[in-house]
Amino acid sequence: MKRSIISLFLGLVISCLSTAQKERYPVSQIPDSLRTDAYSVVRFESTNFVYIDSQNAVEMVTRVVTILDEKGSDEANFKEGLGKYWELKKFSGEILDQNGKLIRKIKTSDLHTSSLSPELANDESISFYECSQPTYPFTVIYKYEEKWKNGIIEFPVFAPMETLQQSVQHAEYHLMTPFGTKIRLHALNMSDRADSVKVKDQEVYSWTLKGLKAIDEESYMPKFTRLAPRLQLKPENFSYDKSTGSLNTWNDMGKWSWDLLAQRDQLPPQAITKVKEITFGATSDREKVKRLYQYLQRTTRYVSIQLGIGGYQPMSAATVCQTGFGDCKGLTNYLRAMLEVVGIPSYYTIISTNHKRFIPQFASPRQANHVVLIVPLGKDTIPLECTSSELPFGYVHSEIAGHDALLVTPEGGRIYRLPTYPDSASYTHTLVRIHLDNSGLMQAKVRSIYTLTHYEEMIAFEKIANNEERSKIIKADYRLPSLKIANMNVVEKHDSLPAITLNYTLSSDMYANQSGTRLFVPVNPRKNKYPLFSREERKYPFVISGGNVECDTILIAIPNGMKVEKLPSDVVLKKMFGSFSSHLSMQGNTLQVVQLINIPNEELPASNNEDLKSFMNEINQAYEAQIVLKKL
Repeated sequence: MKRSIISLFLGLVISCLSTAQKERYPVSQIPDSLRTDAYSVVRFESTNFVYIDSQNAVEMVTRVVTILDEKGSDEANFKEGLGKYWELKKFSGEILDQNGKLIRKIKTSDLHTSSLSPELANDESISFYECSQPTYPFTVIYKYEEKWKNGIIEFPVFAPMETLQQSVQHAEYHLMTPFGTKIRLHALNMSDRADSVKVKDQEVYSWTLKGLKAIDEESYMPKFTRLAPRLQLKPENFSYDKSTGSLNTWNDMGKWSWDLLAQRDQLPPQAITKVKEITFGATSDREKVKRLYQYLQRTTRYVSIQLGIGGYQPMSAATVCQTGFGDCKGLTNYLRAMLEVVGIPSYYTIISTNHKRFIPQFASPRQANHVVLIVPLGKDTIPLECTSSELPFGYVHSEIAGHDALLVTPEGGRIYRLPTYPDSASYTHTLVRIHLDNSGLMQAKVRSIYTLTHYEEMIAFEKIANNEERSKIIKADYRLPSLKIANMNVVEKHDSLPAITLNYTLSSDMYANQSGTRLFVPVNPRKNKYPLFSREERKYPFVISGGNVECDTILIAIPNGMKVEKLPSDVVLKKMFGSFSSHLSMQGNTLQVVQLINIPNEELPASNNEDLKSFMNEINQAYEAQIVLKKL
């Protein structure tokens, strides 16, 4: 029966496939418009997906890609997941030269299989082929058939453009389902409208994309996934492994996720006793939560484990307690179980670290890749990152702050948006006290304070034990030759608004340039130079993520026997996309320089290109300005 359905489906699409296969894809047939900004071109792609029932399906794919130059070489490789849910049944490949002449064939025996992954354990492995072809351009053709089994939670995505600098000549997607199957779909940068036809007791849906120009790379551009065409599809009701559920709404998805937690919050008696010991004497629920969170950080470690209902079900709390490790799901569920012991409710919460927003009308577990714990304490709701042994209690890190999340409750899922911080709360402030002599040699004491997102960036620096390695990182922030770093000290403020303070001394015998009776002194010795945008025209909006506030205060002690002959003019810039100020003043025999830049987290239209270039250019000029000192 299954084979007859597949044969019927193939009969409907065979005409377009046979036409494509007769062509040998000479590079000369690629339109000039599809070569512009492209390193590779998808000449033809056909995905044919036969949804047999809630447990079984067959996917048949033909993908033809021309690699124009070495920068597109990765797009010649083949990779597919195998394991409990997918099985590769057929495979063949060909490599053609630029004229369409066969160079060599690729057989199933040429594929490599690896179970290696970032995860400690995984339900799947990878079958792959790394294409190595020294002469460009060339074309690869891959044809394969994959059996889907043990449940289907989503259909294959229709996204023939897989990366920047890749254009698409022709791509098509065909979905066959038993008549009456309810499906949901979401289209981005393409129409969701399908051509459909009923054949016997089957429904066939088809979508086609043609002539997609490559998306070129630009500084501060939106994510590729926002710009490329993409069609996501799923059955409204599904069976996956040994579970069933509905993806009609996010509430339904929450109900399914809640069922996966059943009986997985039970702790052994000794663990219950330990929880009570830890929280004994705490004067508030917040203090209890903090103690248990810090206990979790001390006694467990994060290991990615993608097992259990396709990676959607957590390890039991008892197992995490016993082994001392778990993934985000297991660690979060373990802390949830400990809080239950002391009567504090919390929510196992599904979230994405890649995307801020869930698609409202397209509930899907694959939109998320992470789990955190949300603890409601009256008006004081506390998000907890259970995978980190370093982040302070109550701090919402940058990969989840402001993101949509799904609270998993017995009544179903509830969308919740995590709190975020104002841009002004995340800053770097550097104070440089410079002692300068008549020859241009300088010695300085430096103190830098890093908060919130800048604090996160400094965590890795703090853990570097070798001060020589630390010095290399610090030197990269300066444009001074023969720079020496000493007396380094790092202090962490470990609370809900964390900060790291870095202190050190530096010296350079070439800080100021001497010319006759004058010294030419840099206003700001730190690198602090922002990149310019060289393009005359811009295609895509500017996306400034993680607003930046940076203040430099430089105090320069004027050498004895010298005076200030010339100071750079003050600069004050106020634009819709940020502000900058540079102010110099004398305080006794000390010259004070204060430079402050504030670029908020925002999205700006491409039409702001010239204004933003001018803004950055004026900032760089202010950073590179010089003070002129003259001997008395």
